[in-house]
Amino acid sequence: MLLLASRAPGSEDYSTTTASYTLENALKFARKTIPEFERLIRDKVVLDFGCGHGWQAVAMQKLGARRVIGVDTQEDRLAHGRALAEREGCSDRVTFSRTVPEDLSGGADVVLSLSAFEHFADPAAELLSMRAAARSGGLVIVSFAEPWLSPHGSHMVHFTKLPWANVLFSERTVMQVRGRFRDDGATRYEEVVMGLNRMTIARFERLIRASGMTVESLNLFPVKGLPLVSKVPVLREFLTGAASCVLRKH
Repeated sequence: MLLLASRAPGSEDYSTTTASYTLENALKFARKTIPEFERLIRDKVVLDFGCGHGWQAVAMQKLGARRVIGVDTQEDRLAHGRALAEREGCSDRVTFSRTVPEDLSGGADVVLSLSAFEHFADPAAELLSMRAAARSGGLVIVSFAEPWLSPHGSHMVHFTKLPWANVLFSERTVMQVRGRFRDDGATRYEEVVMGLNRMTIARFERLIRASGMTVESLNLFPVKGLPLVSKVPVLREFLTGAASCVLRKH
């Protein structure tokens, strides 16, 4: 049944947002989900935690950030970011690293995780690392799309547009079908490229409230703007398409 609801094996992936980033659209999600995003980063030292291919890092500098440091574990993504910064003439203000640079630890004005929090293997530990990188009084901002129980929380949209695939089908079934489109041998959601930590809204709220930081804002964005569903305990898990928070380090 899942195969019937999927594209044909061997055909091109369905288009995804991350696959079509440009400098013009890379911050569209941030602007939508983070209140006063542009003001928060303007003239600031920003640490882009889980920066991916560097599109957002370079775009933030273009938007007015004083300095941006992208951190990611994958060297190919960092190399892409460096090449992009060089091409855009801002490599002196946008740099990339596998770890937080020593001269920045505890000194970033803003530490940002954008569209990455649902992929961290140990999100609680990563949130503590983000807090450690922020200066006293600095901000830690997290924004991510498709929580685990949302329509596309399985992040399998590259081969199927069927909503709630991870709810309707067992993990084994989804992984077996995914194997027709990816050859990495993953048998669990945590093993797919970038990984998935099954981040629900309830878990996200527990993590940020246990972070030791002040919650300045917490925002849930319902699917298709449906009214009130973000306030109903069960419905909000299935009908929240994105979540964000702004935390302040004491």
